[in-house]
Amino acid sequence: MATAAPNPEESTRSSSSTGTASALTGDGDSEEAEDFSCSSHCSELSRRQSEQRKVGLFCDVTLAFSSGAATGSVTCCEFSAHRSVLAAATDYFTPLLSGQFSESLSGRVEMKEWSSEMGPDPETVESVIQFMYTGEITVSTANVHEVLEVADRFLLLQLKDFCGEFLKKKLNLSNCVAVHSLAHMYTLDQLALRAADMIRRNFHKVIQDEEFYTLPFHLVRDWLSDAEITVDSEEALFEAIVKWVQRNAEEREKYFEELFRLLRLPLIKPTYLTRVVKAEPLVASNEACLRLVSEAVEGHAIRFENLKSADLEIWTSYMSAFQPRFGQNMDVIMVVGGVSEGGDYLSECVGYFLYEDRWVNLPHIHNHLDGHAIAAIESHVYVAGSMEPGFAKTVERYSPNRNTWEQVCNLTTRKHSFGLTCIKDILYSIGGHGNFSPGFKDVSVYEPKHDKWHNLESAPKILRDVKAVSVEDRYVYVTARTPVDMDNEDGLKTITTRYDTESRQWQEVDSLPLIDNYCLFQMAVAPTNFYHTASCCPKSYSVRDEVAQQKISARISDEILESLPPEVTSIEGAAICYFGDDVFIIGGWKNSDDVDKQYRKEAYRYCAERKRWMLLPPMPQPRCRATACHVRIPYRFLYGCQRYPMPQNLARQRDRMQQMQQLHRRTLTLRRQLQSQIEC
Repeated sequence: MATAAPNPEESTRSSSSTGTASALTGDGDSEEAEDFSCSSHCSELSRRQSEQRKVGLFCDVTLAFSSGAATGSVTCCEFSAHRSVLAAATDYFTPLLSGQFSESLSGRVEMKEWSSEMGPDPETVESVIQFMYTGEITVSTANVHEVLEVADRFLLLQLKDFCGEFLKKKLNLSNCVAVHSLAHMYTLDQLALRAADMIRRNFHKVIQDEEFYTLPFHLVRDWLSDAEITVDSEEALFEAIVKWVQRNAEEREKYFEELFRLLRLPLIKPTYLTRVVKAEPLVASNEACLRLVSEAVEGHAIRFENLKSADLEIWTSYMSAFQPRFGQNMDVIMVVGGVSEGGDYLSECVGYFLYEDRWVNLPHIHNHLDGHAIAAIESHVYVAGSMEPGFAKTVERYSPNRNTWEQVCNLTTRKHSFGLTCIKDILYSIGGHGNFSPGFKDVSVYEPKHDKWHNLESAPKILRDVKAVSVEDRYVYVTARTPVDMDNEDGLKTITTRYDTESRQWQEVDSLPLIDNYCLFQMAVAPTNFYHTASCCPKSYSVRDEVAQQKISARISDEILESLPPEVTSIEGAAICYFGDDVFIIGGWKNSDDVDKQYRKEAYRYCAERKRWMLLPPMPQPRCRATACHVRIPYRFLYGCQRYPMPQNLARQRDRMQQMQQLHRRTLTLRRQLQSQIEC
């Protein structure tokens, strides 16, 4: 066979390329290479594929989203896509479009059975398909439910997790029930735990929302079975159960008995059991429910009668039934800070637990407090100021649901013995005085949402030892002492004035509005040193200011003092607060002599129902110049004997003080030794 003659041009090109390669590598050098990567190539590729899908170019599969089968009016939305992209984006489409399934052969995927009758919104479906192409999507509160449902159907796990994190950020009391249901439906465990915790801690507010009454039976049963739910009373739970059944009586009435058995009937007052619970038609028509009510009433009878030794066994069987849920809000008179018998500032907080008539320990505050102010609102207790210079500007708040203290924005001025009250969820700080100041005219406000204090126009006079009550969520009535030019022992005069928080105007009045026992008691002791040195918790009244002004009077009845031991009004530095129409006096010292002060741990309660004062169990330790207020704390924090450690900042301060004392003692010992050697 004849061989072809070599082409001179090809031979030239070959030798030229070989020569060029040899020249690049060099004699004896290894071949060099470099990788090229274009960061924008993948994003550009996905963008072009997405544009092709939008115009229907090269699409080989159709996604059909149908809805309305239950109502008979079926609607269908179709979207074209590329099976290669869908299969690469999620494992849901890989077997569906690559095997011998009918969808793979026909190129059509039918998506049916959605949570809503109308099916998912076409715009939402489009955005999820777009996400599978580009990895980008906008999730909002309006579409998060549908995005989550489509992502769950398509096994888009990262998008599901993103929706879960998005809902965590948006979780609040108004949507926690719906979010909890969504989290369970789509197995978002962390979101479910977060929503459940919010529901559990705020269950008394959740049952006031209409969303709760749309829940299915099994969820209502689960929540009522939870001993940790925070509730105001079993009466409120009974009313919630009745309301839930009445929303759809035909379907839900069969569940009433099972839900009714979950109530702790012995904790409901006997009068409410007989007058309300027993008279409810759902109870009256059910023999088992009536029997439970009778047993609860019998338990109350055994509890309050004079028990004989033989009856103790019967009473023991009822003991567990009278234990509240761990989450039930219980009434507590909280006592914060003050000065101990040794003259030390206290951080310990204790509470008088009304239901069990005993004192309990509460978490320490992070400051040493004396001359501080306190204000209780629905969700928090605020404590501010102190005579201790290092803590004179600090403000802390206590969360009953979590039983913890946290520090918030400081006051604008170091001060103590000032007024602190709440108007429309805003704190007002009025007057006070500092360790090196005759007093302040300051009026400043704190907005919890922004965690910030700012000053308003000052009061016309210096206001010290301020006590305040608020009316109509607008007016603040203040009793205080102001410096005057007169021959008083301390040069101070007691005045009563009113501050309008809207017009920011001041007006002097004859007295606090004598609306209830708390105002009457304050005005009855207003001229005394007992009142000047006491701390009084502010109280808010919802009556109209016109009605409150009609109750202002210069003539104050001392009827409320008649049953109070006379020596109590000679106490100084007591804490005064209220619970309903009752008044509490806690602690203080007996003598004004700094050397021989008799610190008190007695506590007194004026019972409005009996119209007399009662002596309560003594506090764990004597204290004076504390503050007190009424707060509702879940039973889980009051059960048993709680012990709380001293905060680290105060523990370190105490250790430093002890070290300084030891060093001082050693110095004195060395001086004595040197003195004795010199004398010898």
